[in-house]
Amino acid sequence: MKNKVLPSLPLIFLFLTLKAEIIEKRDVINLYINNGNSTHFEGAVTYVNDGDTIEVKRNDTGQTVKIRLLGINTPEERHQDESGHWIYDPEPYAVEAFNYTYNLVYNKTVTIYTASDQTYQTDPYGRILGVVVSGKRVLNIELLREGLAKRLFYNENPIIKFEQWVKAEGSARKRRINLWSHYHQNRIVITEVYPDPPGNETGTGEEFIEIKNFGKKPVNLKNWLFMMDRDTHYRQLTLNDFILNPGEVCVVSTVDEQTFRNLFPSMPSNAKYLKSEDEFYFSNNPHPVEQRIFYLVTPEKYIEEVLTFSLDWFDGVRNGGKSLHRANFREIEYGSIDANSPDKSLFYADNPDPGVVQ
Repeated sequence: MKNKVLPSLPLIFLFLTLKAEIIEKRDVINLYINNGNSTHFEGAVTYVNDGDTIEVKRNDTGQTVKIRLLGINTPEERHQDESGHWIYDPEPYAVEAFNYTYNLVYNKTVTIYTASDQTYQTDPYGRILGVVVSGKRVLNIELLREGLAKRLFYNENPIIKFEQWVKAEGSARKRRINLWSHYHQNRIVITEVYPDPPGNETGTGEEFIEIKNFGKKPVNLKNWLFMMDRDTHYRQLTLNDFILNPGEVCVVSTVDEQTFRNLFPSMPSNAKYLKSEDEFYFSNNPHPVEQRIFYLVTPEKYIEEVLTFSLDWFDGVRNGGKSLHRANFREIEYGSIDANSPDKSLFYADNPDPGVVQ
């Protein structure tokens, strides 16, 4: 009878280590994506276009495909001028986002997770919408957590566990790092929002935001920008000089001032009014609801203020004639909109009262 050859202790240790790493990687992936709704492939990263777009040579087909990181949006490095030429003019933290992505995945083998439902596999430009995993690190999530990307949910993509992505972004918001480092730098705060007046309010000018200068210096809102919901490009707040002095309140809507004052005759005469250069209206039912976001941005494209809220936090806000009033003017929002969100405590519901801050 021959003696059995037992594996050596180093081999056993190696096997157990590899098994533990596989389990740990699987747990990390399952934390952020619904694995049952996904498919995946591996490949080598051959090019990094910018912070949220890479090119991967697939191991299975040998084809090189462009991957748009799912669920996030990093600052732009380039924009098109009026003649259609691309100009290198990086927004704040665009270079940092590029470097982060490059250092983590370039010339490395990664796993791309994408929706098994073809409806959700590509964006309008034909790029594969994917979650990029390198080792045990999820690139999409790390960019959010490091404040180098904002969340951007094109749709209710079935592989995203939205609450975990919100938490990752919320971590960066609370630490006020990178994209969130200039929050309230000018002390401009959104103090009220009227997102869903009764009836069909689209185009009537009833929807508005109210802002106040809590600082000690005048702020010129000329060339300030905003972005909302699924926007990937900024909209213009105003092209003209518009000074908001310390302590002053300004209401922003989309109709001329007299029309707005006729809608809200109780608005104080000393409250300022600004007709937005570009249209804005709040979606009552964004898909997913986690994408109801309004950013107020300086001309240098720093985020000054962000508004994330739910129409269902309080009775009467959804099509019931109530607006959301800011109760705490100092705290940055975590970005969660569920019923137990800590952000809910920053607001209360009451009748719309444009131009008045309690």
